[in-house]
Amino acid sequence: MKQRNTVIYRGFTDLGVVAAAAFGLLLGGCGQAVKRPQAAGPTPKNEVVTGIPACDSYLASYLACHRAAGTFPQEALQTHYQAMRDTLLQEANDPGVRPYLANRCVGLAQQLRDTLQGHACTSPDATSR
Repeated sequence: MKQRNTVIYRGFTDLGVVAAAAFGLLLGGCGQAVKRPQAAGPTPKNEVVTGIPACDSYLASYLACHRAAGTFPQEALQTHYQAMRDTLLQEANDPGVRPYLANRCVGLAQQLRDTLQGHACTSPDATSR
């Protein structure tokens, strides 16, 4: 009878080790946070994005100035910013376009200033004009 008890005890021990290992793996997987891509937020004012000063300046003021000018609905502004940023980044990396990009960004900034009609980019509400 003693031999049978040893076999049963050993079976429970082996089963316990397997169960503990499985439980440890299960908990180990739960400990890892899932990293989700974050939505692109506004670019900090001093961050160089394109490497072309006129374009970096335009992008740095893009959100505030377009908000003040009221050129886009508020809910669409971030999408427009991201599209402009992506386009300028692509063009800055294209050797055939890069030499002309500074003039384009100066032109974009001028158009935006014209749209603002002398109002500051920090205007709290473009609809109150």
